[in-house]
Amino acid sequence: MPLPLSGLLVVSLEQAVAAPMCTCRLADAGARVIKVERPEGDFARYYDKLAVPRTAMAAAKQAATEPIAARSERAAPSSPPPLAGEGQGGGMQKGSRVQAHPLPNPPPPGAPRDAPRREDPVAGEGAHRVRGEEEEGESAYFVWLNRGKESLVLDLAREDDKALLAAILAKADVFVQNLKPGAIAKLGFALDQLRRAHPRLVICSISGYGEDGPYAARKAYDMLVQAESGLASITGGPEAPARVGVSVCDVAAGMNAYEAILAALLARERSGDGAAISISMFDAMAEWMAVPLIQFEGGAPPQRMGLAHTSIAPYGAFKTRDGADILISIQSDREWRVLAEKVLGDKALAADPAFATNVERVKRRGETDARVAAVFGATDEAALTQKLTENDIAFARVNATADLAVHPQLRRIDVATPSGVVSYPAPPARSDATPRRYGAVPALGEHTAKIRAEFLPGNARK
Repeated sequence: MPLPLSGLLVVSLEQAVAAPMCTCRLADAGARVIKVERPEGDFARYYDKLAVPRTAMAAAKQAATEPIAARSERAAPSSPPPLAGEGQGGGMQKGSRVQAHPLPNPPPPGAPRDAPRREDPVAGEGAHRVRGEEEEGESAYFVWLNRGKESLVLDLAREDDKALLAAILAKADVFVQNLKPGAIAKLGFALDQLRRAHPRLVICSISGYGEDGPYAARKAYDMLVQAESGLASITGGPEAPARVGVSVCDVAAGMNAYEAILAALLARERSGDGAAISISMFDAMAEWMAVPLIQFEGGAPPQRMGLAHTSIAPYGAFKTRDGADILISIQSDREWRVLAEKVLGDKALAADPAFATNVERVKRRGETDARVAAVFGATDEAALTQKLTENDIAFARVNATADLAVHPQLRRIDVATPSGVVSYPAPPARSDATPRRYGAVPALGEHTAKIRAEFLPGNARK
């Protein structure tokens, strides 16, 4: 059975994160995505070189852990078998599969040692090449967001390259672009003209602040929008605003764009008409800020509280006797009584009307948290988490990225890149329909000649 978007052609004049996030989801769903890059490439290709192949990562882990092997329970991952075409200057054949080799994901102490789940990738044509003994990685952002796409290098100052883009757009179902407002028109592809010329085309423009308004011309990057939207003001501890540690404004805009494109494609099935969609990072984040804004306008502006909740108590992180940070979330007054009596061992506290409701506990947040902290601080992590589990209290360990890398719940996919196969977290959506097959990350311009021959046959580049 084909994937949901099989047969659709998507053209994306994209860079950085927001638009690539959108088109990555479209590619995962089966669309053919042609990524148009400038001659120097999407600048996200050069953010870092930290997406390293599994073999290189395994060697690095082994070298790093050998001196402390006696103290480590984490074994180095096994090396994968050679891939088709590896070391021969060729790529993997289209549709070939890579055998999954899980990275070590040992569960926390006391938990079942089930192997992590993993989804198989599909490597695209020309995707896997080995660069020799000195393995070099790709950009983490680029590898994350550009699997399954074809890379087409165009210089849109050249008339022949403009002609090629025009020829592709004439056959496209979706056009995504995240150039600054007005830039696409200056290149000769005004969106209103494209709508008239190709009425079935779904066009999605992603920008920082939108196509109009006083901020439309401003440059916008993720942390700038975090600051401008007010997100940074409610993130972090009391001492200062902070950046959310991942590119949430970019991701929010990209996912909103994906959602809007799917809706437009469904509408096109009924009406036959495409659409022109505009998504801004600022709008995406402002919509996420609805609750803090409503609270502010209702007279209770949220405060920065680190790992605590402005409206609920106890809801925060507490340190155990052996140094683990355990975050608990009490969502009802019944749960509070269970926590007080069964975990804190204090029947009187469970019955005390001064702490009986969330409103009262928030008023007495300092004392509420102190009661919890005293018991947690006198209990080791294993005993505490067992008691929390037995009494169905919501909790989480405050993990570092290193803990995520070996988390027993983490699912991974293997994706072919120009440097080799890279492992990273699987997309969240799972379905009992056609299994998803994740394509390769393209090298810069890898598909240019093929696409030129397909859409402008007989017009080879001079």
